[in-house]
Amino acid sequence: MLNIDISGFLQQHHLPAAYQQQITEWFAPLAEAIKSHHKGANRPIIVGINGAQGSGKSTLAACLVYLLEQQHHLRALSLSLDDFYFTRAERQRLAQGIHPLLATRGVPGTHDIPLARKTLSDLLHKHLPVLIPRFNKAIDDRYPPEFAECINDAVDVIVLEGWCLGAVAEDEATLAEPVNDLEASEDKNADWRRYVNKQLSLFYPKLFELIDVWIMLKAPDFQCVYDWRLEQENKLRDSTSGQHQIMDAAQVGRFIKYYQRITQNTLKSLPERMNYLFELDANRQITKLTSKPPKLNAMTPKQWLIFTDMDGSLLDHHNYHFDEAVPMLEALEAGHVPVIPVTSKTQAEVELLRDSLHNKHPFIVENGAAVFIPVGYFEQQPADTIEKNGYWIKAFVDPRSRWQSLIDEIRPQYAGEFKTFAEAGIDGIIAMTGLNVHAAARAARRQYGEPIAWQGNGNLKRQFIEDLQQAGAHILEGGRFVHVSGDCDKGRAMEWLAQVYRAADPGKEMISLAIGDSQNDKAMLETADHALLIRSPVHPLPSIDRADHYLISTHTGPKGWAEGVNQIIGATLHPDSSPLPRGNHG
Repeated sequence: MLNIDISGFLQQHHLPAAYQQQITEWFAPLAEAIKSHHKGANRPIIVGINGAQGSGKSTLAACLVYLLEQQHHLRALSLSLDDFYFTRAERQRLAQGIHPLLATRGVPGTHDIPLARKTLSDLLHKHLPVLIPRFNKAIDDRYPPEFAECINDAVDVIVLEGWCLGAVAEDEATLAEPVNDLEASEDKNADWRRYVNKQLSLFYPKLFELIDVWIMLKAPDFQCVYDWRLEQENKLRDSTSGQHQIMDAAQVGRFIKYYQRITQNTLKSLPERMNYLFELDANRQITKLTSKPPKLNAMTPKQWLIFTDMDGSLLDHHNYHFDEAVPMLEALEAGHVPVIPVTSKTQAEVELLRDSLHNKHPFIVENGAAVFIPVGYFEQQPADTIEKNGYWIKAFVDPRSRWQSLIDEIRPQYAGEFKTFAEAGIDGIIAMTGLNVHAAARAARRQYGEPIAWQGNGNLKRQFIEDLQQAGAHILEGGRFVHVSGDCDKGRAMEWLAQVYRAADPGKEMISLAIGDSQNDKAMLETADHALLIRSPVHPLPSIDRADHYLISTHTGPKGWAEGVNQIIGATLHPDSSPLPRGNHG
């Protein structure tokens, strides 16, 4: 029920008196429902509004903010996805490096999604103050930083509107056929639309998943969009006299062709996913409302746990450097996100790396054979661990001597075909790995398994592995060596340690991210809540079976590591942390 005077709102937004009837009949009850959703969630919520150009989504967003504040006394804020467009200079670089059509704002791939996610996350978690960027369509560029809106007070409801909000990627096969003459003549090879579709598939879902309540203003069809968008441009011309980026009718006709493919897809794919679907006629009058109110839960504090492979993932495959990951590592440490090494390396090797990384967190060695937790890291010593040399240790397999004995038993059948670390000695390890003498000495200090360098017949190697497996050993083939040990893997050790974290802090939701580049990382990449696959310069990506919550890096090594972590969890880091690297949009 509307019990406030809205004449000031109508006047401010140059709305006809007839709009008051829409507010009374449709939008006041919607604001009441949003108030109930907020109360039930007992936390800030985000309301997302999808609508084609000119459908009235910006006006609805402003209306909801007005009603929530004036009638329901909630602190509300309206944001537009448009305000997160890349600057004109950034879009020019995209146009030069990827496709000329990316110079024009609008389609997925022209928004700064990491910035949008960080802004919303900071508002949700009350990391104040928060700067809200604003985009000036009259000059087709973002306002300078000094013109950003500064939010100093906590917000109850964030209303985010955008023409492609909630849009889903199309099947690759549908991209081959152009939907209009713009695609046919200026994107003949479909490179632009494939790039746009890829961005929509990879990066936009991480933004959309922040939205709690979905609203759609559904146009009758795409034919209405031209008239609505032209009317919108004329209003913009009237309010910004003297500017030079306002479009005429011909320019609007060309401009909306950029949006046609995705708009048509949203008209088909989004309605069934909306909580509040308003169907419009050609005059933008509401003809029908379909409601499926969401069920919102109170916010549970979340804690990310990063379990990362080292060689080829966090460390460069060739030189073991990690410089390109340093800013992200610093941001994670400042944000209290533990980075947990999970590696084929030995305890001695990892300890040296942890010193270089300034890392004081637990670590997992020898492909999941054992977990090492610094004594005192948790308030209580985890069950089923022993304390030794400053660590609480959980071992999953027998010691190295057991696996050396098995290898020796079948050695006569494969004389000269392989060499173990034990028999190679320090000099042999140096020759096989390129490590210096000190690093080789640390690599030689295996405790739970034996690495083997296969040097002979490839067909015999398969039989050798089968013989060891029949004798009770478990085999992992890494990028360089065959690892002989017991029944362990990185996934099992990772999950055990994640459970220890959960038991130590049951009030938080622990979310695991596994990062790896090779097949011996498969178990943890499959087990974790989220997975990041790092491209390798020397071998294919690991094959995994999971169908969701995974990302493949664009770059290799530490650069790909930082890129992927930023895409997956960067927005949730505390704003006092070091500046995050820009997300990769190629």
